[in-house]
Amino acid sequence: MNALAAAALAAGELMCEFHDGYRKSLIAELSGDAPRVEMMLFYEALREDSAEVLSTRRPGRRTVRVRAAGEQLHLIEHDGPSVRVTTLTECTRTKLRADGEVCTRFNARHAWHFDSTTHLDPEAAAARLPSGAATGNCEPWRIE
Repeated sequence: MNALAAAALAAGELMCEFHDGYRKSLIAELSGDAPRVEMMLFYEALREDSAEVLSTRRPGRRTVRVRAAGEQLHLIEHDGPSVRVTTLTECTRTKLRADGEVCTRFNARHAWHFDSTTHLDPEAAAARLPSGAATGNCEPWRIE
């Protein structure tokens, strides 16, 4: 298991916010405003192989598969013939605690696509994602 996956799994629960990479407000960009949050995902019961997700876009709790590949962590949800995938790409903020340094913010991407190889090779599937995938970040629900 990679260090990023170990840090995310140690958190147990993540809250993620995303904005659509292809939808930008010219006025917001010119004024330096932060991108508008389009979707929030709450990952609970995060374990090495599975988790549960709640979304602000869809009602109900759903099961996701957790896959560490390369230097990334992939949270994969089946949705009919498609998949919804949140990929944690790097730790961008840490906090020093008595038991060591812990990650408190991860860069992330979220995409809904039809790549059936995602479960077999999530890293390669993530590399093939179009640049329009939603970007954002995830943070542990509890930091202390």
